[in-house]
Amino acid sequence: MLEVRVRKVFPSFNLDVAFTLNGEILSVLGPSGCGKSMTLQCISGLLKPDEGRIVLNGRVLFDSEKAINLPPQERRIGYVFQNYSLFPHMTVYQNIAFGIEHLGRAEVSERVAQLLDKMRLTGLAGRYPRQLSGGQQQRAALARALAPEPEVLLLDEPFSALDSLVKARLERELQVLHRYFKGDIIFVTHNLSEAYRFGSKIAVYDAGRILQLDHKERVINAPASHTVARLTGARNFLPAMIMEIHADGALLMLTDIGQEACLKISSSFKTNSVKENVIAGIRPEDIRIAGEAGENRLPCRITELIEGVASYTCRLQVIDSPDKEYHLEAELSKAFFAPLEVGQECYAWLPDTRLFLISK
Repeated sequence: MLEVRVRKVFPSFNLDVAFTLNGEILSVLGPSGCGKSMTLQCISGLLKPDEGRIVLNGRVLFDSEKAINLPPQERRIGYVFQNYSLFPHMTVYQNIAFGIEHLGRAEVSERVAQLLDKMRLTGLAGRYPRQLSGGQQQRAALARALAPEPEVLLLDEPFSALDSLVKARLERELQVLHRYFKGDIIFVTHNLSEAYRFGSKIAVYDAGRILQLDHKERVINAPASHTVARLTGARNFLPAMIMEIHADGALLMLTDIGQEACLKISSSFKTNSVKENVIAGIRPEDIRIAGEAGENRLPCRITELIEGVASYTCRLQVIDSPDKEYHLEAELSKAFFAPLEVGQECYAWLPDTRLFLISK
């Protein structure tokens, strides 16, 4: 179990986070400069917090009140840096063995051989980092981090410099890794898809704070705030008023599109009362296009259509709205929709189970 509570003051913002993990993969998601990597540095011992406490499986790594601050080499934490940080003057074998040189020669040789095999680096032990591809360098850095048999593994944007094919292969390897690595893994990224695929939980960071930490499905489907929704890819936000509350959801009236329109919502939510002003949100991939009127369907006109490899980004304006800007953005798979055209009138269907509410 990893328990983290740290505070560190910087000129541009204050890092102030707290969380607990127990054999889990936590994806840390947020914009650049929000404190993601600094959190890893505090946990690993490379950066000293101003205040707080870090405990790993009952061992106190840092405690500001008791003046405890174990050095990195005593924390049993593996760290894979964004730029890999392999020693250029050492071979792959020497890099992997660097953190376990205190062990006997036979044990070092056996452990390095096992990691070379697991990381598909067999035959490359005598090469230097400059002689490796990006994917091979990443696997070598991961092997070096695993060599001391750490209790926690920290991965700081490990895929950022890799092409899509190598990235996909490494993601699969990391998923396999977690089957035999029983400790916690913290995976830092600014890519939502990576965060969702790799983590069982997601922590959304902004300006040095954790805005929401929860199971990934909960973070995506029930964001705690407008900022969390925006940082996790939601792009549709409609001002609304709660008209009725039922055991299985609520009835909303949209208040800012120039016409009376009601939406039913079946998702769980917290609210104070009827007549409360809220924001109804929905993700682009959850909107559907329909040809006829019906429940939770808004009459729209397509104002912009951007074709991608497998989908269309479709921007929609609610018909008769005084606001001429688009109101909704849908991501529509080519496999399920007939060709669309700019100017075409249709109905935007907002499924009641895919809507979420956030405070206004």
